[in-house]
Amino acid sequence: MKNLLSLLPYLGRYRTKLFAGFAFIILTNLFAVIGPRYIRLAIDSMNGSFLIEHVLQNTSLYVLFALLSGFFLFLVRQSIIVTSRHIEYDLKNDYYRHLQRLPRSFYDSTSTGELISRGTNDLNAVREFLGPGIMYSLNTFFRLLFALAAMIALSPKLTFFALLPAPILSWSVYRIGRSMQKRSKSIQESYAAITNLVQENLSGIRIVKSYTREAFEIDRFEKLNREYYGKNLSLGKLQALFFAFLTSLTAFSLLPVIWIGGKSVTEGTMTIGGIAQFIVYVTMLGWPIISIGWVTSIIQKASSAQARLDEIMGMQPEPGTEGTAESVDAPQQKGASGTLSFRDISFSYPGNEDRPVLEHVTLEIKAGTKTAIVGATGSGKTSLVSLIPRLYEPTGGAITLDGQDIRSLPLEKLREQIGYVPQVNFLFSDTIAHNISWGSRRSSAEEVLEASRTAMLHDDIQDFPDAFETMLGEKGINLSGGQKQRACIARAVAWKPRILILDDALSAVDTATEARIFDALLQELPDTTVILISHRISTVKNCDRIIVLKDGHIAESGSHGELLEHQGIYFELYNQQLLEEEILSLS
Repeated sequence: MKNLLSLLPYLGRYRTKLFAGFAFIILTNLFAVIGPRYIRLAIDSMNGSFLIEHVLQNTSLYVLFALLSGFFLFLVRQSIIVTSRHIEYDLKNDYYRHLQRLPRSFYDSTSTGELISRGTNDLNAVREFLGPGIMYSLNTFFRLLFALAAMIALSPKLTFFALLPAPILSWSVYRIGRSMQKRSKSIQESYAAITNLVQENLSGIRIVKSYTREAFEIDRFEKLNREYYGKNLSLGKLQALFFAFLTSLTAFSLLPVIWIGGKSVTEGTMTIGGIAQFIVYVTMLGWPIISIGWVTSIIQKASSAQARLDEIMGMQPEPGTEGTAESVDAPQQKGASGTLSFRDISFSYPGNEDRPVLEHVTLEIKAGTKTAIVGATGSGKTSLVSLIPRLYEPTGGAITLDGQDIRSLPLEKLREQIGYVPQVNFLFSDTIAHNISWGSRRSSAEEVLEASRTAMLHDDIQDFPDAFETMLGEKGINLSGGQKQRACIARAVAWKPRILILDDALSAVDTATEARIFDALLQELPDTTVILISHRISTVKNCDRIIVLKDGHIAESGSHGELLEHQGIYFELYNQQLLEEEILSLS
C-alpha cells in the first residue's frame, strides 16, 4: 500500500474534480439510503383500510430517490473515472520522459520488453486503482456508513446479528489480500517476460527464419504463455473463491434478520414495513461487501505495479538532463570551437569494475583537426569516443571541451555540439527525408539534399519511387547496409556539429566510396573536429593524426608517415592490409 503514496502528487493536480466526485458519492449513497424508508411507509399504509394514493405517493418518492441516486452515481463516474484517465495520461508522459533521460548504462542491463510491460500493463493496473479502486472504496465506505446508521436507527438488535460475519470478513480480506498481492506481482513479471520475448523475436524475425528456428521460438512462447496462463488462473480461482465467500456471508446474514425480525413483528415491536426496509438495507450492503474483494484485488495489483514502476522512476537520470527540454534546432556552428582533452582517463563498464577498458589515457584533439583511432577489436576505441557525449562516465580522470570539464556542461548543450554515428545504425520507420533531418526538424529541403550528397546517398535515393518521401520499414529494412550507414552519416551532417564522431561508420561501403564520402565531409565541414574509427588504413592515412590503441592504452600516435617510420603496430596493420589487397587482386 505504501507504494501507492507516490501517486498523491498526481491526485493533487485534480483535487477539484476528486472533491466533486467525493461529494457526489455522499449524495448518491444518501439518496440510496433514504429511498427504502418509503418502502416501509408504502407497506405499512396497506394495513387495514388504506388509501391507494398513499401507496402511490410513497412508491413515487422511492422511485424519485432511486433516480437521484443513479444520477449522482453517473456524476461520480464522470468525475473520478475521467480523472483516472487524465492521471494515466500524465503517468505515461512522465514515464516516457524519464526513460529518455536515463543513462546508456541503464539500457545495457534492462530489456525493452520489460520497459514496455511496465509502461502498459503496470500502468493500466495503477489506472484501475485510481478510477474504480478509489470510486468503489469510497462508495463502499459511505454505503456501509449510511446503511448501518439507518439499520441501527431501525433496530440495534437486528443490526448486531446482521454484522456477526464482520470479524470473519476482516480476517479473510487481510489474509487473501496478501496472497493476491504476491500472485499479482508474479503475473506482472511473467507478462514482462512474454513482452520481452515477443519484442526480441519480431525485431530479429529475419534471423529466426534464416536459421529455421520458428518451432523453437514458438515452444519458448508457449512455455511462457502457459506459465502466465497458470498464474492468472490461480489468481482467478482465488478471486472467485473470495467473491463466493463474501456473497455467502451476505446471504447468511439475512437468516437471523428474518428469524428475529419475524418474531419482532409477531410481538408487535416492529412492523412488516420496518422488516422490509431493514432487509433492503442488508441486501443493499451485498454489493459493497462483495466489492471489497474486487477492490482488494485492484489495490494489490496496483501496489505491485506501482512498486515496479517506482523501480524505474527511482533511477537517477543522466546528470544535466533534469528539467531540460530537448533541443529541436541544430547548433548552427555556435558554441564550442571543438578542442577535446582527455586527462588521465580510465573507464570500466558498470558491473565490470575489475576489468578496465581504458587506463590512464591522456590525449588532446585540437579544434578542426581530423583524428583517426585504430586498433584491434576490444582495444577500447568505441569506449573512448562514447565518453565524449557522456553516454558513459569515466571512472577516473576528466575530459574537457575548450578547457571546460564536460561534466560541468548541461548535457543537452554538450550533445548538441556533437554528431555521433555509431557502429550499429538505426533508422526510424519514417520517410528518408525525416530520418536525415531527424536531429533538427527545421532543416530545410536543400540542407537535406546537401547532406545526402555529402554522404553519397543522393543518387541512391532518386532510384526509389518516392525519392526522399519513401517510407522506410522497421530499422530501415528496405535499405542496404551501406545505404543505412550513409543515411546515418547524412543525419549527422545535417545536424552541422562542431564535433563529428564516426565509429566504424563506413565499414559497409567499398573503399572508393568511403574515400569520396570522407573527402566530401572535409569539404562540407571544414572547421569540424572529426574523430574517425576505422579498420582501413586507406581511410585513416589522410587524417592529421592517428591514434593506435592497444589494451586500453595509447600505444602509438602520429601522422601516417610518422607511424610507418616508427615500424610498430600501425606499420604491421598497414603491411597486412597491403598483402590482403594484393591477394584479392590476384584472385
